[in-house]
Amino acid sequence: MISVLLTTQAQNPENKKPKKPQKTYIEERTGHGRAPAPGQSQFALPSGVSLDDGLSENEAVAIALWNNGALHADLVSLGLARADLIDAGLLRNPIAQLVLPIGPFSQFEGLFNFPFEVFWQRKRRIELANAEIIRVARSLEQTALNLARDVRVSYSDLLLSQDRARLAVESVNLRKDIARLTDVRLRAGDVSEIEATATQLDLSFANEQSTRLQREIVMARDRLRNLMGMGPEQPDFVIQSSSAQMINVALKTGFPLIEEFLKRAYESRPDLRAAELGIEAATKRAKWEHSRIIALSGLLNIKQGEGLGFSPRPGVLLDLPVFNRNQGGISRADAEVERATWQYLSVRQRITLEVQEAYNLLLQGRELLDLWHNQILPQAEDNVRLSGRAFNNGEQSYLFVLDATRRLVEAHLREAELEADIRRANAQLDRSVGRKLDAKPSE
Repeated sequence: MISVLLTTQAQNPENKKPKKPQKTYIEERTGHGRAPAPGQSQFALPSGVSLDDGLSENEAVAIALWNNGALHADLVSLGLARADLIDAGLLRNPIAQLVLPIGPFSQFEGLFNFPFEVFWQRKRRIELANAEIIRVARSLEQTALNLARDVRVSYSDLLLSQDRARLAVESVNLRKDIARLTDVRLRAGDVSEIEATATQLDLSFANEQSTRLQREIVMARDRLRNLMGMGPEQPDFVIQSSSAQMINVALKTGFPLIEEFLKRAYESRPDLRAAELGIEAATKRAKWEHSRIIALSGLLNIKQGEGLGFSPRPGVLLDLPVFNRNQGGISRADAEVERATWQYLSVRQRITLEVQEAYNLLLQGRELLDLWHNQILPQAEDNVRLSGRAFNNGEQSYLFVLDATRRLVEAHLREAELEADIRRANAQLDRSVGRKLDAKPSE
């Protein structure tokens, strides 16, 4: 979501209001509403977003696009580019030289100088400024997509930190029971003091990890609040864990080939479009520099007085391109065209790598989580069930039940980490492709 400036200001200095609101690029890619009006400096919630019923991932992205200070600071560069467009359309002021009939001279003389080169240079300057403002707009669209990706990753990190802290508390409780039973067996002489000390040390490690993970929740929440532009005075929120449905869809549906994602990325990525516009802007700059070889101005000389009537005489002022033919400006402009071409190739290569990495990370997460759901977790649950049955039959100590339960908790912790990996990879793939992808089977 970027303000409507991205779609209207890049046309000409005089903006025309559309008959009905048009969706911006970011709205089409993310489905979120428009940004607040320029000049808004206070935190505000987008229309339809409420923190009372919990904060979803999409709501977090919408709030960030409305309130992130860094994004809106970057948006100012669009105003700077628009100022350059206005400046490019301005004409140079004519120069007037007047000699008044004062003293021994009773003749009035005037010389007026008007630059003629504006008639062939102004159009090229406007074309260059127009291309530059569109390039800046596309770059800002990519900045907004990057912010949306960062918010989704931060949201996933907060979810993971909460899951890890919850499972760490369960792990501490299990180790307390194990340490308590081990202490009973120590007093009964069934275990050695070394074994009892080892269980106490294991409990201390679990307590340390639980304390650290509780603090990580606070840090992850602060990072997310910062991305959303929320200060300390803003109310707290509870996040909604809506990732289960996305995880299930990701595991059960088909998956497009990487070539399809690359095709979408080449069509949708605004930074690639900005690189294309960079070539166009550099080419227009080169044409403008070539047009600056000759500087031509029109002159009008006026004399009157001492028996001489009103006598206007036209003339020209020509900067002869004998020594200076703007060789430096032309060479620089040609080099900028070459640099812009290589930058386009570099952006395209980077996009290819980003899509490949995100695609492979998502596939890896899908495969590992599928393995965890179909093999490891069922085995851990069976181990707990069999240990409980053996304890009920008097065949094993309750320590075996606790130890099996501890391994099940650790398995659930790894499951939460894999789900977080999938959420992060999915956010990265959306950003790499340049649009939010729908989890639909490939046809």
